[in-house]
Amino acid sequence: MKKLMLTIAAVFCLSAVAVHAQDPQKKDTTQQSQNFREDMTVIQSSEIPETLRTTLQDAQYAGWETGTIYTSKAKDSYVVEIKDATTNKSKTFRFDANGKPIE
Repeated sequence: MKKLMLTIAAVFCLSAVAVHAQDPQKKDTTQQSQNFREDMTVIQSSEIPETLRTTLQDAQYAGWETGTIYTSKAKDSYVVEIKDATTNKSKTFRFDANGKPIE
Protein backbone atom coordinates (compact mmCIF):
# COMPACT_ATOMS: atom_id res chain seq x y z
CA MET A 1 0.00 0.00 0.00
CA LYS A 2 2.83 2.39 0.86
CA LYS A 3 4.52 1.66 -2.47
CA LEU A 4 1.30 2.44 -4.33
CA MET A 5 0.84 5.76 -2.53
CA LEU A 6 4.48 6.65 -3.08
CA THR A 7 4.20 5.82 -6.77
CA ILE A 8 1.06 7.93 -7.15
CA ALA A 9 2.73 10.86 -5.38
CA ALA A 10 5.82 10.57 -7.61
CA VAL A 11 3.71 10.47 -10.79
CA PHE A 12 1.76 13.50 -9.61
CA CYS A 13 4.96 15.47 -8.93
CA LEU A 14 6.49 14.53 -12.27
CA SER A 15 3.36 15.48 -14.17
CA ALA A 16 3.24 18.85 -12.40
CA VAL A 17 6.85 19.52 -13.41
CA ALA A 18 6.16 18.43 -16.99
CA VAL A 19 3.16 20.76 -17.27
CA HIS A 20 5.20 23.65 -15.92
CA ALA A 21 8.04 22.91 -18.35
CA GLN A 22 5.61 23.15 -21.28
CA ASP A 23 4.32 26.57 -20.28
CA PRO A 24 3.20 28.21 -23.53
CA GLN A 25 3.90 31.71 -22.25
CA LYS A 26 7.39 32.53 -23.43
CA LYS A 27 9.19 35.55 -22.12
CA ASP A 28 9.90 38.29 -24.58
CA THR A 29 13.69 38.30 -24.80
CA THR A 30 13.69 41.58 -26.72
CA GLN A 31 11.85 43.24 -23.85
CA GLN A 32 14.26 41.75 -21.32
CA SER A 33 17.35 42.75 -23.27
CA GLN A 34 16.13 46.35 -23.46
CA ASN A 35 15.35 46.61 -19.73
CA PHE A 36 19.00 47.28 -18.93
CA ARG A 37 18.66 50.70 -20.53
CA GLU A 38 16.32 51.97 -17.82
CA ASP A 39 19.12 52.41 -15.27
CA MET A 40 21.92 53.23 -17.68
CA THR A 41 23.07 56.23 -19.63
CA VAL A 42 24.72 56.44 -23.03
CA ILE A 43 28.36 57.47 -23.05
CA GLN A 44 30.92 58.21 -25.75
CA SER A 45 33.68 55.71 -26.51
CA SER A 46 36.20 58.24 -25.22
CA GLU A 47 34.60 57.96 -21.75
CA ILE A 48 35.15 54.23 -21.22
CA PRO A 49 37.94 53.11 -18.89
CA GLU A 50 41.19 51.82 -20.37
CA THR A 51 40.60 48.32 -18.97
CA LEU A 52 37.37 48.00 -20.93
CA ARG A 53 38.98 49.51 -24.01
CA THR A 54 41.65 46.78 -23.84
CA THR A 55 38.98 44.06 -23.58
CA LEU A 56 37.10 45.48 -26.55
CA GLN A 57 40.15 45.04 -28.78
CA ASP A 58 39.26 41.32 -29.01
CA ALA A 59 37.94 40.25 -32.44
CA GLN A 60 34.54 39.23 -31.06
CA TYR A 61 33.82 42.87 -30.24
CA ALA A 62 34.64 44.17 -33.72
CA GLY A 63 32.61 47.27 -34.49
CA TRP A 64 32.28 48.44 -30.88
CA GLU A 65 33.61 51.86 -31.88
CA THR A 66 30.43 52.55 -33.83
CA GLY A 67 28.16 50.78 -31.33
CA THR A 68 26.23 52.25 -28.43
CA ILE A 69 27.91 52.18 -25.03
CA TYR A 70 25.94 52.39 -21.80
CA THR A 71 27.13 52.75 -18.23
CA SER A 72 25.35 52.40 -14.93
CA LYS A 73 24.92 55.50 -12.81
CA ALA A 74 27.52 54.15 -10.38
CA LYS A 75 29.86 53.39 -13.32
CA ASP A 76 30.28 49.85 -12.01
CA SER A 77 29.06 48.14 -15.17
CA TYR A 78 29.00 48.77 -18.89
CA VAL A 79 26.96 47.50 -21.80
CA VAL A 80 28.15 47.63 -25.40
CA GLU A 81 25.54 47.17 -28.11
CA ILE A 82 26.95 46.46 -31.56
CA LYS A 83 24.63 46.53 -34.57
CA ASP A 84 25.54 44.36 -37.55
CA ALA A 85 24.89 46.43 -40.66
CA THR A 86 24.39 43.41 -42.94
CA THR A 87 21.82 41.57 -40.81
CA ASN A 88 20.48 44.59 -38.88
CA LYS A 89 20.72 42.57 -35.65
CA SER A 90 22.30 43.78 -32.45
CA LYS A 91 24.73 41.99 -30.17
CA THR A 92 24.84 43.05 -26.55
CA PHE A 93 27.85 42.55 -24.29
CA ARG A 94 28.01 43.32 -20.58
CA PHE A 95 31.15 44.17 -18.63
CA ASP A 96 32.03 44.97 -15.04
CA ALA A 97 33.94 48.08 -13.93
CA ASN A 98 37.25 46.30 -14.61
CA GLY A 99 36.35 45.51 -18.21
CA LYS A 100 35.72 41.81 -17.59
CA PRO A 101 32.79 40.25 -19.48
CA ILE A 102 29.68 39.39 -17.45
CA GLU A 103 27.81 36.28 -18.54
